[in-house]
Amino acid sequence: MFIIIAGGGKIGLHLIRALLEQQHEVALIERDRRVCEAVYREYEEVSVIAGDATNPELLLRAGISRADVIVAVAGRDQDNYMICKMAKYLFNVRRTLARVNDPRNEELFRLAGVDLVISVTSLVSRAIEYEIIPHEAMTLFTWHERMSVVEVDLRQDAPVVGLPIRKLDLPKDSLIAAIWRAGELVVPDGNTVLLPADEVFAITLRSNEAELRAVLVGVKA
Repeated sequence: MFIIIAGGGKIGLHLIRALLEQQHEVALIERDRRVCEAVYREYEEVSVIAGDATNPELLLRAGISRADVIVAVAGRDQDNYMICKMAKYLFNVRRTLARVNDPRNEELFRLAGVDLVISVTSLVSRAIEYEIIPHEAMTLFTWHERMSVVEVDLRQDAPVVGLPIRKLDLPKDSLIAAIWRAGELVVPDGNTVLLPADEVFAITLRSNEAELRAVLVGVKA
């Protein structure tokens, strides 16, 4: 794929390295000329443009008319918002990804049609909550504002313990995707019996999260 990265901070530089290793074509637009020079010296195969990625002319110079994906990881949310919105609606880029610094802006990005919104603050907060706060069920992440991955720790008295997955009354459009059991990954099928202390990972619609938790845990979360 041809991927344009807008913003050459640490995230952008790591992305360039990873994408090149996967044999993707990469272009970078970055304001800081020192960063541009460093990328140009280290990665000759990367097309590097110094300037403001909110400028449509620079996007055209970077080749946005044929880009498969644009990744906006500039330092300011307003820049990432404008870059993704132009890419989506002015240049018809198929996939747009953006970093959001202020979690309060996440919904604004989603309403603008950004395909993947990554809030570092939200991710760190969720990771801390997951590690230090006791829980039986937790939403790990969501995407496209519709689907969720939910993690559930099964207690000894959970209503599903001892039952095969095929007998569970799961909500519509939900499935048990994986189980972490005694330090081992289990990829379940309909005959897999749930055991106490299983960590169950399920995929469901966001609107069905409460019902799914009620089935697995026994009470609405």
